[in-house]
Amino acid sequence: MKYRLVVLLALVLTATGCKMLFGPDKKGEIRLSSEKFGTETYHLFGYSYEDSEFYRFPYDQDPTPDIINEGTRVLQGETVIDLPSLNTPGQTNGFAMVGEFLNQEDAREFYKDYSRVEDGLQFAVITGIVEANQVWIQMTSAGNYVKLLVKEVESLEGEGGDKYSEVLMDYTYQPNGSRDFPN
Repeated sequence: MKYRLVVLLALVLTATGCKMLFGPDKKGEIRLSSEKFGTETYHLFGYSYEDSEFYRFPYDQDPTPDIINEGTRVLQGETVIDLPSLNTPGQTNGFAMVGEFLNQEDAREFYKDYSRVEDGLQFAVITGIVEANQVWIQMTSAGNYVKLLVKEVESLEGEGGDKYSEVLMDYTYQPNGSRDFPN
């Protein structure tokens, strides 16, 4: 009997994953790209904190992600490049920058010490261009808070000459709506 219970539990965990038992990842690293995929209709990949998964956007069969890098084209000299800009596909709440630093060490220290979302932040659905060494707070459409540390930004070119950008960030997610972040 115990053997059957162990096998059943193993099958349930395999089928549903550990997230069912332990909830979403509260900390992690994500890389968001503005590169578009598809042939007739185009999509990019965004991230859902609650599911700890990347989803296609826009795409009817996938849930709407919490965050995407939609990219912003800018003219640099005589060359067009794409720089990262974050967006909330749910079109609610958004982002507020809480720190901008000259180096990664200072940004990381601020990010690590930022333990409570302050009152009076003004959230925007779109960030504008993000740069390395910035710290952002995101309020998701579910009313949960995320702090983001921008570690790297890149302007890239795909095989067909298409311009796109990537942004690498650390995140800390507070899934219960609290303004306090875990250490």
